[in-house]
Amino acid sequence: MSYKDIKSYITHLPVFGVVVCRFCEVCIPPKDPFRHYKENHTAKKNHHVPTEIRRKIAEYMTTLDLCQPQDVKTPDNRVSELKIIKKGFKCNFPGYGVCDVSESSMRTHYYMHQKHIPMKFKNWELTTLQTFFDGQHRKYVKLFISGLMVGILQ
Repeated sequence: MSYKDIKSYITHLPVFGVVVCRFCEVCIPPKDPFRHYKENHTAKKNHHVPTEIRRKIAEYMTTLDLCQPQDVKTPDNRVSELKIIKKGFKCNFPGYGVCDVSESSMRTHYYMHQKHIPMKFKNWELTTLQTFFDGQHRKYVKLFISGLMVGILQ
């Protein structure tokens, strides 16, 4: 299987040891690439990817040296192949800078810092995020781009 045959569907980023779906702009987990396509690219969803192409992509991925999501090294700059999430949140608790995509997640995160959180308490700010993997494989890292604090979801 040649990368040329499927390059309109995926991008291999050997520096990070990942394969990025060109439609979703997130990485495809190497242990279960079919799950990504089942959840995102069936005939009833946007950007349908035929079964034969899915099989070829999965085959090709087995030939690559890919990292598991928890092992991907965080970059120190924006990764152009990955999507940008414009509405995210960054924790302002000193020394943390954890990021997430919802205020309710930030509130849950804050229980780690304080036992009690008043109803109107907010010690987080809006930020822009980027993610390598969606779902359970995300981990939160902060990044500086052009002097602005930006969170990276990995």
